[in-house]
Amino acid sequence: MAEKKAVLNVTVAESLAEAVRQSAAIRGTTISSVVEAALAEQIKWDKIRADGLAAIEEEYEEMGYRPTPEEEAAAEAQVQEEIRLIAEARAAIAAERGPREAGAP
Repeated sequence: MAEKKAVLNVTVAESLAEAVRQSAAIRGTTISSVVEAALAEQIKWDKIRADGLAAIEEEYEEMGYRPTPEEEAAAEAQVQEEIRLIAEARAAIAAERGPREAGAP
Protein backbone atom coordinates (compact mmCIF):
# COMPACT_ATOMS: atom_id res chain seq x y z
CA MET A 1 0.00 0.00 0.00
CA ALA A 2 1.29 3.45 -0.90
CA GLU A 3 2.28 5.79 1.88
CA LYS A 4 -0.21 8.54 2.71
CA LYS A 5 0.77 11.89 1.18
CA ALA A 6 1.12 15.18 3.06
CA VAL A 7 1.10 18.77 1.84
CA LEU A 8 4.12 21.01 2.40
CA ASN A 9 3.89 24.64 1.43
CA VAL A 10 7.35 25.88 0.53
CA THR A 11 8.78 28.98 -1.05
CA VAL A 12 11.76 28.61 -3.37
CA ALA A 13 13.75 30.85 -5.66
CA GLU A 14 12.09 31.46 -9.02
CA SER A 15 15.07 29.92 -10.82
CA LEU A 16 14.72 26.74 -8.77
CA ALA A 17 10.99 26.61 -9.42
CA GLU A 18 11.64 26.93 -13.15
CA ALA A 19 14.28 24.20 -13.00
CA VAL A 20 11.79 21.91 -11.23
CA ARG A 21 9.12 22.66 -13.84
CA GLN A 22 11.58 21.88 -16.64
CA SER A 23 12.68 18.67 -14.96
CA ALA A 24 9.08 17.56 -14.53
CA ALA A 25 8.36 18.30 -18.18
CA ILE A 26 11.46 16.44 -19.37
CA ARG A 27 10.64 13.44 -17.19
CA GLY A 28 6.94 13.53 -18.08
CA THR A 29 5.98 13.61 -14.43
CA THR A 30 4.55 16.00 -11.87
CA ILE A 31 6.31 18.82 -10.09
CA SER A 32 5.44 17.09 -6.81
CA SER A 33 7.21 13.92 -7.94
CA VAL A 34 10.38 15.84 -8.83
CA VAL A 35 10.37 17.73 -5.53
CA GLU A 36 9.59 14.59 -3.51
CA ALA A 37 12.43 12.63 -5.14
CA ALA A 38 14.93 15.44 -4.61
CA LEU A 39 13.83 15.96 -1.02
CA ALA A 40 13.98 12.24 -0.26
CA GLU A 41 17.53 12.09 -1.63
CA GLN A 42 18.62 15.10 0.44
CA ILE A 43 17.01 13.74 3.63
CA LYS A 44 18.70 10.37 3.01
CA TRP A 45 22.12 12.07 2.90
CA ASP A 46 21.27 14.26 5.91
CA LYS A 47 20.48 11.10 7.89
CA ILE A 48 23.69 9.39 6.74
CA ARG A 49 25.66 12.47 7.82
CA ALA A 50 23.89 12.67 11.19
CA ASP A 51 24.43 8.95 11.81
CA GLY A 52 28.10 9.33 10.91
CA LEU A 53 28.55 12.28 13.23
CA ALA A 54 26.84 10.35 16.02
CA ALA A 55 29.19 7.41 15.41
CA ILE A 56 32.20 9.72 15.57
CA GLU A 57 30.90 11.26 18.78
CA GLU A 58 30.41 7.76 20.25
CA GLU A 59 33.97 6.84 19.25
CA TYR A 60 35.29 10.02 20.89
CA GLU A 61 33.42 9.13 24.08
CA GLU A 62 34.90 5.62 24.11
CA MET A 63 38.42 6.89 23.39
CA GLY A 64 38.19 9.83 25.72
CA TYR A 65 39.24 12.16 22.91
CA ARG A 66 37.52 15.49 22.41
CA PRO A 67 38.60 17.90 19.70
CA THR A 68 39.74 21.24 21.05
CA PRO A 69 37.67 24.33 20.25
CA GLU A 70 40.49 25.37 17.92
CA GLU A 71 40.34 22.03 16.06
CA GLU A 72 36.57 22.32 15.76
CA ALA A 73 36.86 25.91 14.49
CA ALA A 74 39.50 24.88 11.93
CA ALA A 75 37.33 22.00 10.73
CA GLU A 76 34.28 24.27 10.46
CA ALA A 77 36.31 26.84 8.51
CA GLN A 78 37.43 24.11 6.13
CA VAL A 79 33.84 22.95 5.60
CA GLN A 80 32.69 26.52 4.95
CA GLU A 81 35.50 26.99 2.42
CA GLU A 82 34.43 23.81 0.62
CA ILE A 83 30.82 25.05 0.56
CA ARG A 84 32.02 28.38 -0.87
CA LEU A 85 34.05 26.61 -3.55
CA ILE A 86 31.08 24.43 -4.51
CA ALA A 87 28.83 27.49 -4.82
CA GLU A 88 31.49 29.23 -6.89
CA ALA A 89 31.81 26.23 -9.20
CA ARG A 90 28.03 25.96 -9.59
CA ALA A 91 27.83 29.66 -10.45
CA ALA A 92 30.58 29.25 -13.04
CA ILE A 93 28.80 26.27 -14.58
CA ALA A 94 25.51 28.18 -14.68
CA ALA A 95 27.23 31.16 -16.32
CA GLU A 96 28.85 28.85 -18.87
CA ARG A 97 25.52 27.20 -19.71
CA GLY A 98 23.75 30.51 -20.08
CA PRO A 99 20.42 31.68 -18.68
CA ARG A 100 18.31 29.13 -20.57
CA GLU A 101 20.18 26.09 -19.25
CA ALA A 102 21.26 27.40 -15.83
CA GLY A 103 18.56 25.50 -13.96
CA ALA A 104 18.85 22.30 -15.96
CA PRO A 105 20.29 19.26 -14.17
